[in-house]
Amino acid sequence: MKKYTILHTESSNGWGGQEIRIITEADGMIKRGHRIIIAAPPDARIIRQAKARSIETAPLSMEKSSVFGPIRKLISVINRYEIDIVNTHSSRDSWLASIAARLSSRKPVIIRTRHLSTSISNNFLSRILYNHLPHKIITTGESIKNGMVEKNNFNPDKIVSIPTGIDLEIFKTRKTGANIRKTLNIPARASLIGMVSVLRSWKGHLYLLEAIPDVVKKFPNARFIIVGDGPYKDVIEEKIKEMGIGKYIIMTGHREDIPAILSAIDFLIFPSYANEGVPQTVLQTFASNKTVIASDVGSISEVVLNNKTGFLIPPRNSSVIAKRIIELLKDKNKRKNMASAGKKLVEAKYSLEAMLNKIEKLHNELMIMRGSNA
Repeated sequence: MKKYTILHTESSNGWGGQEIRIITEADGMIKRGHRIIIAAPPDARIIRQAKARSIETAPLSMEKSSVFGPIRKLISVINRYEIDIVNTHSSRDSWLASIAARLSSRKPVIIRTRHLSTSISNNFLSRILYNHLPHKIITTGESIKNGMVEKNNFNPDKIVSIPTGIDLEIFKTRKTGANIRKTLNIPARASLIGMVSVLRSWKGHLYLLEAIPDVVKKFPNARFIIVGDGPYKDVIEEKIKEMGIGKYIIMTGHREDIPAILSAIDFLIFPSYANEGVPQTVLQTFASNKTVIASDVGSISEVVLNNKTGFLIPPRNSSVIAKRIIELLKDKNKRKNMASAGKKLVEAKYSLEAMLNKIEKLHNELMIMRGSNA
């Protein structure tokens, strides 16, 4: 397989599944011999994470107050590094980097990765951004691709679904959750339900909180661990205080030891109600041989097969969350069977190697087309 120089651009300052996928993909492609550069705002966390992994970076301001300056700088980056492929990820950087790529002397292949299931506006600018500027669009779930074709009438031949892959080696050796429970003062016999995500409104934390009183009435020893940080932290903490359920909940903040966290829990709750592709947390939970209760939004139903690998629930419904949590707490065999099915699914279809193979194949096809059109 030929090796390429690839520029990833990201205008977001945040840190969530989208940014984690970029870093994971970059790291995997470097190990396969490709050269990767990440362009993002200087203060963006993805820049710090990239540097920590010795991934090359091109810090670049992408503020809305400036257009021509960032485009000129991106043209310079593309030409200086002799970029073969530009892969954009958010709206702002997609505009800037796609235009820069089109104007550069290198004329690299342009790929737009669409991570979210949020509806795209049906207007002229959206058609330029998706149908005309990129040579290919990658979505992180089949339902995202279908929505872009059916709702926006985008060219289906330009869109390919490549879900995020999980590094199974991280979860291959079973981690023990005993130390996590000990550190967080969780009794060994307590049932532990986890939620792992960035703390944002649409992740559905408040619906989980509203379900907890019904759960602890039947299972007083149940405990809930909320892992992550983000802009909704104060709202969640205030809701916990208002409901008087603090003794049942541990908020850990951001954690890097997610395999150990997932090993410590009995199962995962993922009550997000918007913007999801195929969430990495769900796949990681399956790889950890645990099952999931998740909202039926985005592409989640592609992996959470109801009553097989987990429970699918309607979004924004705390009573159903409580019902399904209670059901899994009552039936350990059901949890075990669902977990086993989920693990088999992720090993068969959602490994990091499978994702990188698909991306490499796409890159090679696009570069061959670029050469024939040169």
